[in-house]
Amino acid sequence: MPIITCDIRNGRTREQRSQLAMGLTQAVVEATGCDLHDVFLVIREMPGFNFVDGGDHVPDYVPGPNGLDLAAQEQVKTRIERTSND
Repeated sequence: MPIITCDIRNGRTREQRSQLAMGLTQAVVEATGCDLHDVFLVIREMPGFNFVDGGDHVPDYVPGPNGLDLAAQEQVKTRIERTSND
């Protein structure tokens, strides 16, 4: 039985979490050939502060158009600027 654990930041809608769960489950079914009903998935949500990327705490999720993560976009932009200045 495949077990999937997915950690995400708080803020996604129920629909987004459902789409995530189904997409991950389907990917495992396709990759392993197992039956859909044999896949177990857990989504854990927590504040962005609990995630640390390259020594920086991740910002809380900020929903944008079509579920776009505005906070993550800003963090990536900052990282690119920082690495280009090194």
